[in-house]
Amino acid sequence: MPMNRKLAFAGALALDFISQGALAQAVVSTTDGDVRGTANAGADAFLGIPYAAAPVGANRWREPQAAASWTGVRDASAFGPVCQQGVPSPWGPYTAEFLAMPPMSEDCLTLNVWRPKSAATKKLPVLVFIHGGGFGGGAGSLPIYDGAKLAANGAVVVTINYRVGVLGFMAHPALTAESPLGSSGNYGLLDQIAALKWVRANAARFGGDAGNVTVSGESAGAASVADLMVSPMASGLFDKAIAFSGASMAVDVPPLAKNEMIGADLAAKLGKTSIAQMREVPAEALIEATRYVPGANSGPPPLRFVPNVDGKVVPFDPVRASGPVASPVPLITGFNAAEMIDPSVRTPAQFETAVRGRYGDFADRLLSLYPHATEAEAVASNALLARDRYMAGVLLWARERTRTAQQPVFAYLYDHAYPAVKGGQSWGAFHSSQLPYVFGNIGIGERTFGPADARVVRQWQDRLLAFMRSGNPGKGWPRVTRTSARVMGLGDREGIRAAVSTPERLEAFRAYAASGGKLGLM
Repeated sequence: MPMNRKLAFAGALALDFISQGALAQAVVSTTDGDVRGTANAGADAFLGIPYAAAPVGANRWREPQAAASWTGVRDASAFGPVCQQGVPSPWGPYTAEFLAMPPMSEDCLTLNVWRPKSAATKKLPVLVFIHGGGFGGGAGSLPIYDGAKLAANGAVVVTINYRVGVLGFMAHPALTAESPLGSSGNYGLLDQIAALKWVRANAARFGGDAGNVTVSGESAGAASVADLMVSPMASGLFDKAIAFSGASMAVDVPPLAKNEMIGADLAAKLGKTSIAQMREVPAEALIEATRYVPGANSGPPPLRFVPNVDGKVVPFDPVRASGPVASPVPLITGFNAAEMIDPSVRTPAQFETAVRGRYGDFADRLLSLYPHATEAEAVASNALLARDRYMAGVLLWARERTRTAQQPVFAYLYDHAYPAVKGGQSWGAFHSSQLPYVFGNIGIGERTFGPADARVVRQWQDRLLAFMRSGNPGKGWPRVTRTSARVMGLGDREGIRAAVSTPERLEAFRAYAASGGKLGLM
């Protein structure tokens, strides 16, 4: 054989050997069977791994069942379908990278794992992320949740799908009667618990430390984290927690009986007299029957299919910080600077109307503290009052949780504005806008990112990785105490800052909460 052909042949063999070696590194044996992921430069990805059986047919509205094992090597190079939900459309600041898009299916209980290339012999911290979406939408496969960049910095990252909307949270008296738990409606939370059990059983196989799992979530995912911390059924499944936007959202967690009535009303609307008949209704028809149709003066869509207080999965509403905590693990929680601010409030009269409508007898006190004589003052005070409300909520919640459960809580306020879509308006640090930085997925979409954005990625990831490793986010971030009035500022203003803009305003919100008022995000 000529020398140049010998060299070419040897090179081809070497490349084939390297390719086969990279492929071998991306095969992992799980408790259910082998999976082959995708070997990338910084991290390996294992996508669409089932952690429970398909919740279809007789398994619809049933506690998650064990996934079937398989023989051979399962392809794990693509995400599983999004859990059945309405198809979202871009709106406000939310462009495609923030939205869960088809394909969708009821057969959706899968998770995704990313590990760094050097993970094989390590015991790395594990992050499990629970997506948001108002308990009615979302998925673990959104582009902003891709875990490769965060994993490459020294962690095993897991995102999950869980049942949402009517399929994840419909309760009904007949479902309660047939359940071994004597409960119904918390199927999405039970899915999350099943995923955490899978992670405990399999983390070490991906280079993770099964004894160092951080459960995290944003929005409905943060509310889920709050539920999991008080749930006896999730006890022992995680070691730290992160609730982005946030642990005190003031989302109602109704009693089981109320959610059973909602389920019974839906069955009557559909003309179904048994759960067997309801299980035969196509998923798309259930989604359509529960779709919110706004009226002329409607506000945000009501959250009807949500977790309920059943005494089993959720023993009490975790917004009540003084209840018994099954998992009082170290917790990071906080909010963004421009979350849930009503942009329609523009004039002094509109500001007064909005404040009186929300705060009732406390309106005069708050109006005296927030200038609103001009349109500019009204716009500024509308944003500041909303931020002060939810920051007062998280601070007072954390104070009480620290006092009653001795749970270590690290609170934050994040203020870096996400770049606007080219030609569009800025929405500031809007709800969920920190997540592309947390995962390191900036540069997506029609937006311009710069050095400041790269700095915020490093800031978030340094803090979170330190917390995942040790239970402390480091660099001078103090725990909340019984008398704290300050939190950590993240984003453009890194450092300790007041949680609420003035002490007088904090005191006004404390008094409002003491009278029974709600201070959370919603």
